[in-house]
Amino acid sequence: MRMWEIVAEEIKANTIGDNLKKQADAKAEQAKKLKQAASVQKKREQVSNTKASMLKKQGDLTKLIAAVNQP
Repeated sequence: MRMWEIVAEEIKANTIGDNLKKQADAKAEQAKKLKQAASVQKKREQVSNTKASMLKKQGDLTKLIAAVNQP
C-alpha cells in the first residue's frame, strides 16, 4: 500500500469513530434528559397526590368543625 492510501484509511477510520462517538454521546444525552423528565413527572404526581390528600383532610376537618358547632 502506498503511504497516502494508509493515511486515507486512517482518516476514514477516525472519521467513522468520531461519528460513532458523537452518536453515542447524543444518545446518552437523550437518555439523561428522558430520565430527568421522568423524575420531574414522578415528583409532580407526588405533589398532586399530596395536594389531593390534604384537600380531603381539609374537607373532613371542615365537616367536623361544622358538626361540633351545631347547636
